[in-house]
Amino acid sequence: MGASLFAAAGPGQAAPTTRESAVAPAASAAQGDQVQAPIPALNWQRCPDLPKTYQCATAKAPLDYDNPSGPTVLLDLLKVAATKPSQKIGTLFVNPGGPGGSSRGFATMAGDILGTTVKTRYDVIGIDPRGVGPHTEMVCRTDAPVPPYSPLSFPDSIAASKVVWRQAEWARAACMKNPAAIVRHMSTADTARDMDLIRQAVGDQKLYYYGVSYGTYLGATYASMYPGRVGRFVVDGVLDPVAWATGDSLPATQPFSTRLRSAKGAAEAMVSGMRECDRLGKRSCAFAGGAYAKWLKLVDLAKAGKLTANGEVIPYPNLIGGVLGFLYGHTYSGLDVILQQLWAENVAKSGRVASDAASRLAQSATAIADAPYQAPQARTSTVRDAFSGVACSDTRNPENRADWWRAGVAQDKQYPWFGSLWTWASATCAKWPIVTKSDSYFGPFGGPTANPILVVGNTYDPATPIHGARKVASLFEKSRLLTYDGWGHGALGNSCVTAAFDRYYATGALPAVGATCTMDAPLFSAS
Repeated sequence: MGASLFAAAGPGQAAPTTRESAVAPAASAAQGDQVQAPIPALNWQRCPDLPKTYQCATAKAPLDYDNPSGPTVLLDLLKVAATKPSQKIGTLFVNPGGPGGSSRGFATMAGDILGTTVKTRYDVIGIDPRGVGPHTEMVCRTDAPVPPYSPLSFPDSIAASKVVWRQAEWARAACMKNPAAIVRHMSTADTARDMDLIRQAVGDQKLYYYGVSYGTYLGATYASMYPGRVGRFVVDGVLDPVAWATGDSLPATQPFSTRLRSAKGAAEAMVSGMRECDRLGKRSCAFAGGAYAKWLKLVDLAKAGKLTANGEVIPYPNLIGGVLGFLYGHTYSGLDVILQQLWAENVAKSGRVASDAASRLAQSATAIADAPYQAPQARTSTVRDAFSGVACSDTRNPENRADWWRAGVAQDKQYPWFGSLWTWASATCAKWPIVTKSDSYFGPFGGPTANPILVVGNTYDPATPIHGARKVASLFEKSRLLTYDGWGHGALGNSCVTAAFDRYYATGALPAVGATCTMDAPLFSAS
């Protein structure tokens, strides 16, 4: 869409190569002050099988914003109306992350977790992103036999990497040969355009927003494309948008999921968590008493193929994948019990005591396997892969299995345990069809906005380390960073952070420079 990939290289942004400019032009036709397309009429009705306080609608939007009068798609919307409509400020658009999370589902709870002002004075709207909603579901079909599926959270050998790679090639081939029409038009930039179209449909002059995790990339994209339309705007658990899209050099030499350095956040969360376990002691944390050294021992046993739970071997990748799932929580209670059970069975030799450890680790790992930048959700096993459809359309990546293998090994050395896990999350993107990138936005990110953005980052976030929040706060002028000094993914639910949201959405007032919120509860507590 439009004439060129980058209008100009922004801070930390690489200039495009000739090949990329030719095959993936930026979508300037749908940028400027606002989206130019027929504004849909919204016929809100009670949502089937949901409480009467929720209203649903569908909205026609262009399949391709370069052809706004051409084929259309139906967007799926859910609204929770302000409980005090006479005091209404506007409409708050929300996104829970993923990519692949349902914004409609998130809208049903947003008013209860974002503060009283949101609940009483904003209509909250969730627009299911392209590829996610029932009317725009990403489906790629193929008659090719399904290749063997790896039971590991990530490959820990060359042979295992080939299994993962074949699975990724199978899914990618399906989306090259027989994709639904939406697959070529489901970039984050298109979802940003959809939000602006619905903003116009509800009559707001500015777009009010809350996005967590991947939702922060959607927020950064919208704010960069339509800076004059930014209203009260919160991004929480923040991804570095430059690292997501291109990295600092082209062509890309690392997968985007390596560039984000999520492995750094996960490693720091684990190390600091073990130290906090020892500080709290055995009464609160079952694994206390040299917790970090004990963790290293369990890792060594797993790498040697000698870690068991109730006699069943737990492969090293599955130990790491299961642990990562626990690191998403604002408390780690439960993780300490599992690790202590593993210690008792494998080191203290107390018999087969880790009876449910393997299943609990597996449940934790699979909860984040499909949408790692979103709160845990149920796993699917088809080529309905909205995560890849969005993320691969948005990002520059190398092309060969060896690139993923090298990147994972290198990051494991830099940030122990989690480097390969995060790296291989993006394997499908290696040779993702370039045509899907024609609608994408690759920068520049940042600059002045009509209103300042509130940026929230956790000190020990295992998916979106705080350097992402600091990067976004530095890119957007007059934005303000609020630090949540604690663990877990995103800061939703913390009382101090919620109070800051409430003030900001009510008046636009930002927290003080350098403001920090602390945890409401200990990281570990006796189960």
